Amino acid sequence: SSTVFQMWVDPNTAGATPGQLAAIAAAGPVFSLTLGAIGWTLYRWRFRQRPSGLVFLMLATVCIYSFLGPMSVAALGGDFNRTLTCLNWPKTALLVVSGAGLVALATFMFFMGWELVRWAPRGFGRVKAVAYTTVAPMLIGGFLLLAVYWPLPSFMVTPTLTGNAFWVFAIAGAISGHSAVTGTVEPVSSFTKSDLFVLIVALAIVRSFVHGVRLG
Repeated sequence: SSTVFQMWVDPNTAGATPGQLAAIAAAGPVFSLTLGAIGWTLYRWRFRQRPSGLVFLMLATVCIYSFLGPMSVAALGGDFNRTLTCLNWPKTALLVVSGAGLVALATFMFFMGWELVRWAPRGFGRVKAVAYTTVAPMLIGGFLLLAVYWPLPSFMVTPTLTGNAFWVFAIAGAISGHSAVTGTVEPVSSFTKSDLFVLIVALAIVRSFVHGVRLG
């Protein structure tokens, strides 16, 4: 018997073994990594040169970020901390996992910035291309996410905002990759009625979980 919210699950863990508690904590990040890997595979294999590829690139970015983010703070708290603590990993091992997560997340965001800047319209200069593809998501994305998912408990608000700092590495990747790759894909079409419909449906789904949905 658990309750599903818009960004997390509150499970009834009464009577659960340490191994079961570890599996519950790891489920979210592992699912995010799996979905991100699928998005990245589809992007590279089939959609990299098509306008629809931007959807798969963003899916890969957000989902893999949602795995590496908790990994980078494993020594402090979060899903990885709960998973490894339940498995009786020592504090030193948690610090090693956090260090590996920080390096992996910074590297990943750098290369995502390199890839995202490819989607800047042809003719954009370096400053405008980087601003549109990486700076805007960093400045606007976190606050927009909070607005869509609000209300959120404090343990979700702080990581959402502080995690945005890693977009600095995406900006660095976009700056370094701009001259080589910008404008190499087909232009993305303007906002359409289909886009609006999908947006409305997505918002409705998210808002329906704000107060929790009980799974008996």
